[in-house]
Parts: sequence; structure tokens; C-alpha cells
Amino acid sequence: MEDNEFYKILVNRYINKQLTDDELELFVQLTKEGKLDDHLLAAMNKDGDISESDQEDYDRQTKTKRLWYKLTAAAVVLVVLSVGLYSYFNHNIIAGNKQSVYAKHDAEPGGDKATLTLADGTEISLTDAGNGQIAKQAGVAITKNASGQLVYTVVETGKKEMAYNTITTPRGGQYQVNLPDGTQVWLNAASSIKFPTSFANASNRKVELKGEAYFEVFKNKKLPFIVVTDKQEVEVFGTHFNINSYDDETSVKTTLLEGSVKVSLLSGGNKGTSRFLKPGEQASVEYQTRSLKIGKANIDQVMAWQKGYFHFEGDDLQSVLRQLSRWYDVDVVYQLSHNDDEFMGDIPRNVKLSEVLKILEFGGVHFKIEGKRLIVTK
Repeated sequence: MEDNEFYKILVNRYINKQLTDDELELFVQLTKEGKLDDHLLAAMNKDGDISESDQEDYDRQTKTKRLWYKLTAAAVVLVVLSVGLYSYFNHNIIAGNKQSVYAKHDAEPGGDKATLTLADGTEISLTDAGNGQIAKQAGVAITKNASGQLVYTVVETGKKEMAYNTITTPRGGQYQVNLPDGTQVWLNAASSIKFPTSFANASNRKVELKGEAYFEVFKNKKLPFIVVTDKQEVEVFGTHFNINSYDDETSVKTTLLEGSVKVSLLSGGNKGTSRFLKPGEQASVEYQTRSLKIGKANIDQVMAWQKGYFHFEGDDLQSVLRQLSRWYDVDVVYQLSHNDDEFMGDIPRNVKLSEVLKILEFGGVHFKIEGKRLIVTK
């Protein structure tokens, strides 16, 4: 059998998750040598996933990490790289010196961790709390269900006392809460949401957000749902959207998946400016200029965290490491003067930090984990 025909079959078997361990080893080696490039691109073109301009960018490969992009290109029918390939990286490709770098130091992926702060200041660790009712206040029962979600239920009507709760996730944590009105909220790492324990006597459903959260708002046209961050206010009546408002990012991004929302600026020279979003659009409020811009959203990239993976699409090193820092609870220390690499690909969020770093290192940047520090070098 000619090499080209064999390479085509090998790529096809990888796409369909049919590779044996020996074939997987050969696949990775041939990918490193660049011998599968044409067949990987052909597979992507067949699925309509790459344009001519994208292919030209791929061929130039001036800034994007070559192997990282190729491995992603191979997985044209996969949401993420196969577990088998990660296992292979862990046990076979990275050997000797690099293996020893991560032998003693590593970081576990984040999980369901959060703290509930009641109106009286009492703090309850939701990580350690058992299932069932964990608190009751202002006529509302707070319950942790079997799935680990926090649920608010009105048990006494007519209560007029307004009490506020705050749920905070640490770095390395995430959590889901069902608000008193039935709205579902997914909190990403290093985030918090403050909200009333009941909306029964309120004129709106206003909550305050820091960090990142995905909302599926319960529809109620008479009682608008409002999310307030440091720079903006988002008003909705019933919709699905994501807000990323981390202080260490360059802007606040509101992405609409379903329904309609209005984004309004709360500060700066453009204070009061409002724009409506359509599904598939993203509002970006720049921290420095306080300007509000509307553009097409990359839904896969925005929603990757909520679906359990990282999605990099031309992200620079700093952007990638900010995400890793929040999820793996590590402080990034840069010991390189400049880096203009870009990263493309998907990585599950349930793997150890070392697994992610081994993939990223193929382009030349190197990492070392020392306790809670992630040191970056060339």
C-alpha cells in the first residue's frame, strides 16, 4: 500500500476513534513529522470547517503553534481531543526531563466549590454541606439537591423582609444555583452573585455579578431580570446569555444565545448608552475607553467553560494562562520578555494542569509548577 493511501486511512481511523494503541503512537509521530498535513486539511475541508484563507494561514504558520493546531484539525468530528491521545502524551511522548518536571508538582482541575453568605453574614461551605435543607430565612428554604445544585423555595408567603444572599466560587471552583424565581445560574471560577432570597415584593429581579456566569432566565414579562456588573447593566425578560466580567480581562463581554437583552453602560463618558442584542451577538464594554461595541459572537468559545472544556481560537499566551490560573488555582509568573504565539484547540477541564501544559509546550514555551506558582519560560 502506498504511503499516501495509508496516511489517509490512518487519519480516517483517528477521526472515527478506531486507532489501536500502536496506531495512535504512529499517528502522533507522523503528525509531528508533518506527514499527515494534507490528509488532515482534506478531512477538514470535507466537513467544510476551513476556508481558503484559513488554509493559507495554516500553511504560513507564523504565529500559531503547529502541532497544537494539527492535533485539533485531526479531531474534526470530536468535541475535544480523545482521552487516548492525552493518555499517550502523559505516558509516552513526554519523557525524561519534562516528565520529571511535573512528577512532584501538579494541580488538580477545579470542581463544584462555593461559599454561601447569608443575609446575617453567616458563611456556609457548599462544598462540604450535605444534601437537604441547609438554611431558612425570610420565608425561603435553601436546599442543596442530590446534583449538588442550590435551590431556593418560598415556603412562607406574605413575607416583606428583603434579605440578600451571595454565592462565591473560589479559584478552582464552579457552582450552579436555582434562584427563587426559577432562573438557573452557572458560576465560573473566581466569581460571585448577590441576589434577594425572594422576588415576591420586588419591582424587578436585580442581581449583582462579579466574574463570569451563564444565565437561563425564567420568563416573567411583568418582572424584568437585571444583571449588574461594575461597568454595565443587562436587562432581560427571559433568555439565555453569558456574561464575562473578570477584572483581569480587557473588557466585559455579554453574549446572547436566545431571546433579547439590553446592555446599558453605567459609567464613563458614554454612561447611559444602551444597545439591544440579537441571538448570536456579543456586546463588549472596553475597560479603558468605556465604549460599547456589538459584534458576532463565537458561541463555542464563550460557552466552552460551561460545557466542560477550554476552547482556544487564536488566543494569546496571556489569555490562555488567565483561564488556567482561575481554574487550577495557580499564580502565573512570567520569566520571558515577550511571546506572540497563538493557540487553537479544545482541552477538557477535567484533566490535571500538567496534561494541559504538555500540550501547550510543543510550540517552544515551557512551564514549571512550584506549589501554587506556574512559572513560564522560553
